[in-house]
Amino acid sequence: MNLKQRFLTQNILILIGTIVFTSCFGFAYIYFYNLLNESHVTGGVGKTAIVVMENDDIVYNSEDFTMLEVKEMLMNLSIEKKHYKYENKIYSINAESFTMQDGGNYRIITLNQIVNISDYYWSFIIFVFVTFLIVFIVASIIVQKQNMKNIIMPINDLTIETEKLRIGELETAITDKGYGEVRELGSAIEQLRLQLKNSIYYQQKVDENRKFLISSISHDLKTPVTSIRGYIDGVLDGVADTDEKKQYYLSKAIEKTKLINTMIEDLLLYSKLDLNQMTFEKEKVNIVKYMESCMEDSSEEFTRENKRIIFENNLSNSYFVIIDIAKFKRVLQNIMDNAKRSIEKQTGQLKIILRETNSSVIIEFKDNGKGINAIDLPHVFDRFYRADTAREVKGSSGLDLAIAKQIVEGLGGRIWAVSKEGLGASVIISLKKVKKGEVIK
Repeated sequence: MNLKQRFLTQNILILIGTIVFTSCFGFAYIYFYNLLNESHVTGGVGKTAIVVMENDDIVYNSEDFTMLEVKEMLMNLSIEKKHYKYENKIYSINAESFTMQDGGNYRIITLNQIVNISDYYWSFIIFVFVTFLIVFIVASIIVQKQNMKNIIMPINDLTIETEKLRIGELETAITDKGYGEVRELGSAIEQLRLQLKNSIYYQQKVDENRKFLISSISHDLKTPVTSIRGYIDGVLDGVADTDEKKQYYLSKAIEKTKLINTMIEDLLLYSKLDLNQMTFEKEKVNIVKYMESCMEDSSEEFTRENKRIIFENNLSNSYFVIIDIAKFKRVLQNIMDNAKRSIEKQTGQLKIILRETNSSVIIEFKDNGKGINAIDLPHVFDRFYRADTAREVKGSSGLDLAIAKQIVEGLGGRIWAVSKEGLGASVIISLKKVKKGEVIK
């Protein structure tokens, strides 16, 4: 029910209720008036009194009239004055005489109170008017209190909250109190507050990422750019005076440009992931076959560096997970590259273990490197984290694990690291298991 209908309904109910209550009070007034006056005032007939006389003696007197008063009544009748005033009330009088068989003479005097109907109706009209006015005022006050509680106060609260929004206070939730359009208005303003808050948060994120990108690019690109310039200057200034040196300097310059390209790509990718601007094309894949395919692409690099990569499948059955094939491959590649950089040649190995829980598939990347100390462990997924002197590690942008974390969480999974210094480290991913015929949502 909207406010217009509600106000109209309230006014109609107030009017009907006032009329009903006034009518009830009016009937009660007539009833008690007649009861107290022992009369039927609406018929113009008031109180009745009777006096019975035998000869000149009073044998019955309904109102305790004195003999003198009775004689006055008889005198009025004798002069054909059929009215008698008693206790400020006017009565019409009538007398009848009759003789009983025993010879006794009896006279019955009847007095009927004369009621002024016009005075009664004026008092009745005044009573009805006052009653109507009082009931109407009381009903209006009750309704207005409800309107104050459910309309006026919520609107005042919305005005205050809207003023807070105007000056930038966005933390207080706006409740949807009140009737109809007032409640809808509160809900609309609350949605506006949330959208405005999200917009400001997003803008702050954009600003933070812009500053982050600028500072990161200026800081992290400074070293490879300086190296490239040094190698090129070495060729131009004649420091590289042989073909072998020139080839070496130029190859180093190309290597640094590849590092710069990797860093820029990682920065842009991380920025998109952090701002939720990256969409995921989710597919249901067999995790065992997928892991085997990804390992084939990386095994040659491990072999070339004289390091080992081992796959261990502890799953009891073939399970499926929902992932973005291309982006999750980037996760695996980043983790394996990070592990490859942390293990030694000859003895270094990375073991990839598949296992399961009741609801998840667990992928563990366990290396036998020097591990991560307790101080660095909580920060391994922070952007630009590199333990020890890892900022000088070849080919690392410092965003590998940060990007991996963003992608895994974007796919609805979890990623964490465990390590004991000197005993290697493990990066663990948990993905929800799905049945072969389950529909992707």
